[in-house]
Amino acid sequence: MAKASYQDLLTLPATGPLFGQLAIRDLLLPDLLGVETSNILYWAGRALAAKLPVAEPDIPALFEKVGLGTLTPEAAKRAERSYLLAGAVVETRIQNFDDPDFRLEAGFLAQSLQQVLGVVVEANPTIDRRKKTVTLTVVLDPKTEQPTADKPIAL
Repeated sequence: MAKASYQDLLTLPATGPLFGQLAIRDLLLPDLLGVETSNILYWAGRALAAKLPVAEPDIPALFEKVGLGTLTPEAAKRAERSYLLAGAVVETRIQNFDDPDFRLEAGFLAQSLQQVLGVVVEANPTIDRRKKTVTLTVVLDPKTEQPTADKPIAL
């Protein structure tokens, strides 16, 4: 467990080097987690987001702060939304790995939105290798209420 609060950790000026993140995410974790890598990463993303609740407009800034890439809202309907995930870390992972997994980012986004909207939210990534981007498709279940975050963190 971190000695500092999550708020303190988010205000640190430095972000980790890209190589270290890639080595852990795309080389080490698949070896350790095996066939369950994708599912575990999704729930790990949700668990991480639960510790870092922010207001909906701050979700893209949080994505950048934790080194997941640049998140841009693209389309929104009543029960579905889509976001574009791009940036150096996304491009590098797509370009250098045969099967990069973006389920951690999907879980992180799903939980971030669920804590704000108060309904069940699920998300799935779709990789566009040509554009070197990822579309995160979010599905909302407005009929099933969920608890919202008590105190969002200010970024």
